[in-house]
Amino acid sequence: MDTGEKIDYMIQCLHVAKGEAMFLDEYDSKNWETDMRWLSMHRAPNKALIKDNLRNVARMGFQLANEVK
Repeated sequence: MDTGEKIDYMIQCLHVAKGEAMFLDEYDSKNWETDMRWLSMHRAPNKALIKDNLRNVARMGFQLANEVK
């Protein structure tokens, strides 16, 4: 993977983490007493997905920082 591909990979990981974080905020703001049907029809947010993508960005960032001269 060259430098450009690594940067693109980090950008895509950040997009996934951002989308899941936004979904988590929306999920937390729902009133579950009045809207239980919504819960049964939709998925729950995945916090591990957010953490793993942010870790991937950090790892790749450190690798890139060491490769750049």
